Amino acid sequence: MTAASLGPGPSLFSFLSGNTNSKIRREAFLLSLMGQAAILALIIYLTPYVIHDTGTIVRNFSNSRQLPLIFSGRNGGGGGNRDPLAASSGNPPRASLETQIVPPTVIVPKETPRLPVEQTVVIAPDVKFTQVGKIGDPLSPYTHWFSNGPGGPTGIGPGCCGGIGPSSGPGVGNGPPGIYPAGKMGTTIPQPIYSPEPSFSEEARKAKYQGTVVLVIVIGKDGRPYDIQIGQSLGLGLDQKAIEAVNRWRFRPATLNGEPVATKIAVQVDFHLY
Repeated sequence: MTAASLGPGPSLFSFLSGNTNSKIRREAFLLSLMGQAAILALIIYLTPYVIHDTGTIVRNFSNSRQLPLIFSGRNGGGGGNRDPLAASSGNPPRASLETQIVPPTVIVPKETPRLPVEQTVVIAPDVKFTQVGKIGDPLSPYTHWFSNGPGGPTGIGPGCCGGIGPSSGPGVGNGPPGIYPAGKMGTTIPQPIYSPEPSFSEEARKAKYQGTVVLVIVIGKDGRPYDIQIGQSLGLGLDQKAIEAVNRWRFRPATLNGEPVATKIAVQVDFHLY
């Protein structure tokens, strides 16, 4: 008995030879190869686009004067001079964001200083107060005496620390802790510690659209973003994608004298395609 021979039967690549039906098999092979290449190209095309870079804090934004930045005082405002009488009514002095040298006072000094300096309250100059009449607390109903109020050690009212009103700080009026100017007046700049990348919108992906969105945000004392506004728009759904991403960001908050404070900053979110 002899072993059976495999014989000259068809092999895997026999269609490439001149055997029967080789032309039909060759065409089928080429069509299959082209189809697989087309599917591979489609997969590569539909692969999600990658963000080139994470967002960064804008330090020199060319249109910063146009940003909706409102600084309404540090903590409202408050003050006094340990007077037994309530603060007398009047108007705040000039508003300024410069370092306060002379806090507001109702009591006129008996001796004129050699270098007189204007009284100020630390509020954005855009906030206008009536400048006619005497200096005092605009919320006080008392007009028959001159008093800085029971607060102190400086300022006017029942509060504290160089302002006017029942709160604390060199501003004016009753209010919660306000927004400090980042990078100014001793306030540091908040730093992002967690900044996940945004995703492209379907419209921008199809149009292969890219660019930068600038957002204006308040960074709270807890390091979370609040009050997100658009400073520079891209459109095609990328603005909303940037807002959704920044809403998840977390920051090391700004500090003043070692204490965390709320600040308003601009951040840029870049959308770039590879």
